Amino acid sequence: MKHIELSFRSHLFTFVDMDYRACSPENLSQKLFVHHYSLIAVMQGRGAGRIDGKRIRLIKGHCFLAAPGALLEVDGAESEGLAFYRLAFRIERIASTEEQGIGLKEPDAEEEILRLEDKLHVQPFGQWASMLEELYRHREHKTGLEGYRQHIRLQELLYYLCERNDGQSERNPRSAVSGSIDKLHEDITRIASVKQLAQLANIGVRQYTYLFKELTGRSPVDYMTELRMNEAKKRLLVSNDDLNTIARNAGFQDVYYFSRRFKQMVGMAPKHFVAKRRRELRIVALYYAGILMSMGVKPVGANLTWWGGSEFLKEQERDIVDVGAQPSLEKIAGLEPDLILMNDTHSQYYGQFSKIAPTVIIPYDGKRGIYEDIRLVGELIDRPQAAEQFVARYELKAEKARAALTEAGITGGDFPATIIRLEGGGSQFSVFGDNYGRSGWAVYRGLGLAAPAKVRQLIESGTQIVQGLPIDRLPEYAESSRYLFVVNEGEGIGLMRDRDLWNGLAAVRGDRVFELGKEQFAYFDPVSVEAQLELLTEMLIFRGS
Repeated sequence: MKHIELSFRSHLFTFVDMDYRACSPENLSQKLFVHHYSLIAVMQGRGAGRIDGKRIRLIKGHCFLAAPGALLEVDGAESEGLAFYRLAFRIERIASTEEQGIGLKEPDAEEEILRLEDKLHVQPFGQWASMLEELYRHREHKTGLEGYRQHIRLQELLYYLCERNDGQSERNPRSAVSGSIDKLHEDITRIASVKQLAQLANIGVRQYTYLFKELTGRSPVDYMTELRMNEAKKRLLVSNDDLNTIARNAGFQDVYYFSRRFKQMVGMAPKHFVAKRRRELRIVALYYAGILMSMGVKPVGANLTWWGGSEFLKEQERDIVDVGAQPSLEKIAGLEPDLILMNDTHSQYYGQFSKIAPTVIIPYDGKRGIYEDIRLVGELIDRPQAAEQFVARYELKAEKARAALTEAGITGGDFPATIIRLEGGGSQFSVFGDNYGRSGWAVYRGLGLAAPAKVRQLIESGTQIVQGLPIDRLPEYAESSRYLFVVNEGEGIGLMRDRDLWNGLAAVRGDRVFELGKEQFAYFDPVSVEAQLELLTEMLIFRGS
């Protein structure tokens, strides 16, 4: 058992929430992200699960403590089913007077408040169950006198755990076995045998094997093989390393043995697995969803709050789950993705996303255009031909569009154009380059219209956007532009019609200002960019040179 020590003098422990979960043998696996310290108390039945990938046995009377940010997975229940409480509580450090007054502070990320262990001792079970049931019955009482009583119930339950888990963990064989499993998860390439694991735990191989199976439900050999095989699968899906490198990084010393075991366990050779799975991937795209759809791959989830809404992708987006601008870890885990694809917007959550599925970050780079993006994603999901087909198709359409403009007397390279967005009731504006949506790729790359000097600086530097500029600086970016494109994301050109500054622009005097709707022109995916090219060509020809 584990030695639990609560820092009750320097920390406050408060009740957050509690729920009761029942699983039948027919249930598919469940995934639950833990946002606060959480006790997982099994009340009936048997099953199996994982905490941050570490396998645990879920049996009536077992209790586990998970830290904030952990991923709890329930693989399923055995014939009699499985039921457990999840009790979440918050720990806040009480600031001392030296820390600028008395108050509450969140613990530092690296500060160890509770030392975690796989299984906690909770006997006698009847008393433990009674305390949990009482807490659950009053879970809605969080304020007033009843809320205070609930707070006391939590303290009593934590005291109960401390009282029953006061043994020295380093002298406990089960704890030693658990520690060796932690070492195995930290680096699966370093430990090659059960004998090495037993040596880490400082006990004999026979006793080690018995305790290992008691803790995890698996033999050490099967557990290590499964762990390494899962790591190999992840690497096969998200990297283009050769098979030797993948096998070695997954802890297999012999690539031929790895290939043979892989085929035995998965049912196909590694190369066939890659080809098949990359074409059948369940992907959550926090970014690049439009690129996936342009290649015929519909993600199961995406950040549609920010990046969804293009008029040209509405039908395809209809069945995609919106995981939110601040992505919901529970929603993502519930979708059971094979791959999570993202840019660097939410890179601080990479570790948590990686617990759910292999996660690939393709950082935003203002100097890397849509061609490079679609090629990167195409290579990742084994659709390089689809990426090249888009590039070739767009280039052909762009060539035809430029020819049509020339025939209409519009020579792109001779005519500068500026793309802006009005803000702040017309008091401010943003200006865009060729690689930040808002039709920039179609205007500058596709149609070949020239960028004024200030805009060209944005493009060449990779900045691509300047926001919140005072409106009196608009002539710096648009005074000499023959064409002015205004993307209406809530504020249109009607705000500007009576202003001398606006009416003095060459594009306004020549009636060559185009108001572009957000749903058609704000987006920067291959499908939208193709449509924008066609629409802009029609607009320019209709208005004339």
